[in-house]
Amino acid sequence: GPPYHPSPTKEATLAHWVHMQLAAATERLAEVVARPGPFAPRLRELLGASARWSERHRSYLLDYFRFRFLNIEDELGGGGGDAEGRPRDLAGLFAQLIAQAQRDGALRDDLTSEHLASLLHHLYFGALMRWLTLPGLVLADEFEAVVTLFVNGARAPASKASPRRRTA
Repeated sequence: GPPYHPSPTKEATLAHWVHMQLAAATERLAEVVARPGPFAPRLRELLGASARWSERHRSYLLDYFRFRFLNIEDELGGGGGDAEGRPRDLAGLFAQLIAQAQRDGALRDDLTSEHLASLLHHLYFGALMRWLTLPGLVLADEFEAVVTLFVNGARAPASKASPRRRTA
């Protein structure tokens, strides 16, 4: 199609369209969260669906995020669920998935599921921004790094741990 040139009206329309797309996807992906099973594979499935959608709509995403950041006040307090407790967005899906993993004893429970979901959402967004702004990256690889970091932390595997580097 023709190139997209941002304007306040176009960006607001784009944001509305993206929100509608994400709401529909959230409903479909809630089934993934509702299924029993280990945390990491279900998180990978959610992120895989997000990667496929993002790859199809890449040309619009930077303008969408620019609009959202310019209207950051509207974003504060987001996430969570609707009046019936259904997740409204990916952060809400993350919170439900994390809460289930906490109940199963697979994830730490000294932080609330909402707190952990917020941290996971920031990792997700950072991976998405890297992919959008650094040529040659594969979004699935970026999201795999998110899963690994979130589930295992940043500690080096025991087999790869090196002696502490000395600083001069």
